[in-house]
Amino acid sequence: MFGLDPITLPSLMILAGYAVQCEQPAPTKINIIPRTEDVEYDPYQTLKQIQNYDMDTVDPYAFHGNTITQGFMKGKVALKQKIKFGHSVNKQADYACVWYKDITVELHIDPTIVIAKELYRDNCMRKAITRHELKHVRVDREIVNKYAKSMGAKLLSELKSRGFKAGPIPRERVKEVMAKMERVVGQILELEYQKLGIERQEKQRTVDTLEEYESVDDKCPHFEKKKQKIYADALK
Repeated sequence: MFGLDPITLPSLMILAGYAVQCEQPAPTKINIIPRTEDVEYDPYQTLKQIQNYDMDTVDPYAFHGNTITQGFMKGKVALKQKIKFGHSVNKQADYACVWYKDITVELHIDPTIVIAKELYRDNCMRKAITRHELKHVRVDREIVNKYAKSMGAKLLSELKSRGFKAGPIPRERVKEVMAKMERVVGQILELEYQKLGIERQEKQRTVDTLEEYESVDDKCPHFEKKKQKIYADALK
């Protein structure tokens, strides 16, 4: 867990005014849980090998130059949801009521920093590249914190407008209605998740500026002579 407590939000039950009404359930709990694993490190791949990865960062260098990837942060923001329903049946009227009992959403980050092993062997370059890649990790954590809040607020707003429940409905439609209610939660979350992806990409690109790239190498001037041969071998 990092910097944000799970969010538990109360719901409001709105009765539909049918001749047969649903009883007031307990308030729905909406729990948004941002979670990150400790940063792992992969120093086992060669500089040539990591050039084969597709990067979504815009290359800040001029078109005529060769760009070498020294290291990168990999890991996605995973979204999971779990819903518990409550329901009751009025046998006399042959109707049922269904409501959200508990909605749990987890945003999970599992970051790994990959550093070319030729550079990892050099203490200065290892530290310089690691500092840069940890900025990417920090961006992911900030984005997840932000969207944990927005997802909680969006769920509360959208589900409140629907009363957090369905019914009275025919008893035989309970499973069908539960599936639809689960699908609605997924649709609400998916839209926010798409926004997260776009903003994440934009924020990550602000870390990979030309000045930032050059500053990594500038921290280790002694490595300049070794770099030319190592990079030439990687581009063969």
